[in-house]
Amino acid sequence: MPKKLLIALGIIIIMIIFSGIVWWQKFLIKKPAEKLKIYHIGLLQMSSPVNENIKGFKMGMEELGYKEGVNIRYTYRNAEGDLKKLEQYAQELVSLKPDLIFVNTSPATAAIKKATEGTGIPVVFSMVADPVRAGFVASIKSSGNNLTGTSCAYIDIAPKRLALLKEINPAIKKVLIFYRPEDLSGGPATEEILKAAPGIGVEVVAVPISKKEDIKNYLDKLKPGEIDAIMDPADAMVNSALTEWGIEKAKELKVPLMMLGRLECEKGALACFGVDYVDLGKQSALIANQILRGIAPSDIPIEMPRKFFFAINLKTAKAIGLEIPERVLSKADLIIE
Repeated sequence: MPKKLLIALGIIIIMIIFSGIVWWQKFLIKKPAEKLKIYHIGLLQMSSPVNENIKGFKMGMEELGYKEGVNIRYTYRNAEGDLKKLEQYAQELVSLKPDLIFVNTSPATAAIKKATEGTGIPVVFSMVADPVRAGFVASIKSSGNNLTGTSCAYIDIAPKRLALLKEINPAIKKVLIFYRPEDLSGGPATEEILKAAPGIGVEVVAVPISKKEDIKNYLDKLKPGEIDAIMDPADAMVNSALTEWGIEKAKELKVPLMMLGRLECEKGALACFGVDYVDLGKQSALIANQILRGIAPSDIPIEMPRKFFFAINLKTAKAIGLEIPERVLSKADLIIE
């Protein structure tokens, strides 16, 4: 082999080896590890009775690959029915500039909507009875802003809840309902209940309130025989107050109490019928995942609930001397014994 060819071949071999070393150093040895994205999610709720909705949201996020303490962290605030704290907590969460805020109930959504205006922070709401009627979004197909989420449809199912209460105890004639006229869920739901009451065969005693303590004061004065049942119309403040004071008062008066979620029933309410809090939270997580992947909230339609939940507490039924019809028990998703 000619000497010049050998030299040329040697040079080529050296160049290949040198290039391999450079590539090794650049792409394997010296390449920095990619930094793991840790998402920051703000969580805001009106009161503890809807805890399972937050739980469902976090469960859904984990199922989608967002592991708390690994690639996602949460900042949680609970106003416990206090509207002033709700506004304060909304401002606090916005000041932290999270990647997204998850909020449940209409009062909390109203506070977050106001606090996030102009910030660009995306919001996923849940447990909102009618987001269009409440003015949170422009339409079901497109919010036209930084919000999207899931509805609980509580205005639509309000008459059905009253009818179910009557079915639980056909002897019911007079039902007590507390509501805030300005509430974007309980107010319209109470209107629907009042419309449906004559056809169901009951009289509704609708008592307007402005704060939780109004409910306690009214309950303290109630005497046996004045009402036959109590029902939460789907007002977050009313729900909080009835959980705190109404459950025991209903047992004292020996009347049925119809609430919304599993937690209230486990605490002693006779019955609950409403959206499945956990499932709606998981459904909301699917929407949050779309936003974290780059889709704008206004491009994600508002979703209706996939599942409703009905529970009966037989311990409470026994305590108030009520026998629940078998046809009602057959409908229950949960029977507490």
